[in-house]
Amino acid sequence: MYNLFIKHIVKLLRNFEKQVVLVKNTDGFLNRKDVTEALSQNDIILVENNKLKQRIIYELRKTDYPNKLLVFLAEDITDYLEDMRMEAVEFDFHLTDYFEEYHLPSIIDSSLNILDKLFQNKPLVKLSKKETNDYLKSLQSDKNANHSFDVEAFKKNIEILLNKGIIDWKNVISLVSEALTSSIEGVYLERVMSIINSVNRKFQKDLRVHYKQLVSSSPVKKPKIVSKILDYLDLSSHNKKAALIVIDGMSYWQYLLLSRRFPGNLHIKNDYIYSWIPSITQLSRQAIFKGDIPDRDYIQNPKNEERLWRSYWIGKGLREYEIRYDYEKVNFSGLNRITKLAVVFKDLDDKMHSSTDFKDLKSLTEHWIERSDIIETIKKLLEVEFTVYITSDHGNILAKGWRNLKGKEKLGTNKSGSRSQRHIEYSNIRLANKFLALNKELQSNIMQEENIIYFTNEYSFSSKESLITHGGSHILEVLIPFIKIDYEH
Repeated sequence: MYNLFIKHIVKLLRNFEKQVVLVKNTDGFLNRKDVTEALSQNDIILVENNKLKQRIIYELRKTDYPNKLLVFLAEDITDYLEDMRMEAVEFDFHLTDYFEEYHLPSIIDSSLNILDKLFQNKPLVKLSKKETNDYLKSLQSDKNANHSFDVEAFKKNIEILLNKGIIDWKNVISLVSEALTSSIEGVYLERVMSIINSVNRKFQKDLRVHYKQLVSSSPVKKPKIVSKILDYLDLSSHNKKAALIVIDGMSYWQYLLLSRRFPGNLHIKNDYIYSWIPSITQLSRQAIFKGDIPDRDYIQNPKNEERLWRSYWIGKGLREYEIRYDYEKVNFSGLNRITKLAVVFKDLDDKMHSSTDFKDLKSLTEHWIERSDIIETIKKLLEVEFTVYITSDHGNILAKGWRNLKGKEKLGTNKSGSRSQRHIEYSNIRLANKFLALNKELQSNIMQEENIIYFTNEYSFSSKESLITHGGSHILEVLIPFIKIDYEH
């Protein structure tokens, strides 16, 4: 599991600037399977105390593991041959070095999630055994508070919404997102996800009927799809100051976590919008900044994004000095002259791709909200008379692996620059047809658009049991926030 405590260990090991680290694993913590898996997600391979195995990996380090950090666990570092010791760095790892404030035997077997909470919320004085155990019980009690989530009421309310003649997808995605945020750390998450995947099957039927109409929909009242956002801003605030904040990879339920931090004096209009499908950055964020149907051969990067943003507004009669595009950090100087400001935050998408489940992602999202200073950014923009709009290019889904593509299946696939594991783009339609013909069991869970194939359910082109990703047309990927914020008048 990836958390700030694990992140601290990763940083510590990488600071040695050696490919091989010989670690005396005194308390056995690094032998834990969950620790091994968490570090492996950060390109760190922990190798058990087996001298023959370690020697083989050491000899293959440059050919088979060129980009990996190799951590050899040992009881006695002096057992290693001199050539290895010359090429490696030696380190004694003691869990107590990071948890001096607690009674170590009481916490050493705790989950990584609990250790992360202990690591981030250390007491000012050292706790006794009883005090440590009491604190652990309080953390467990907080976790178990989610057991009170009424999953049957959620199911019933969803069924009511889905059985209406015209489905209000805003209410559906709001209810689904509230259920997710309430159940992620409790015992009902699997049941909630099962219900959400049932909702998704209904959503896929609706997409087949109505999605193509969104591309030509009117943006006068609201934009229904990301390619209409700029037209909406032009119509609603052509001569006014508007700031568009795009948070890469933020799903609607993550927005709910953000919205709970907003100060009470803001006027907030919550709404949703459709991402481009398949839900990859190269297409969907391009559609936002182009204000039109995205190009398939577009190269995704901040420079091209800024070019699209400026081109659109210059075409609407604005002057160069009135337009600004910022990436990851807002330049607050000279904003009095700016009428159209775009801000892209990419860091949350990186955190999404590093997560293995929604528990990881919720924790990382909450940390990102704190560390990105996004609340302060919004407040500062409002203070200089911008109306702030927040959206995303796509959401994300807790996916499970179908399988990795085989060697021949990879031939002819294009590199889109997306980290999505839920879509394939072949160089021509013939190759796409051949793939589907050889994998007929997928056809009920796949959509094909000429040479592009993507999942409609929760599968991914991966062998992992669980991962957070995007690139398909699942409701959690496609229905994303579109929020308007200004001060109460």
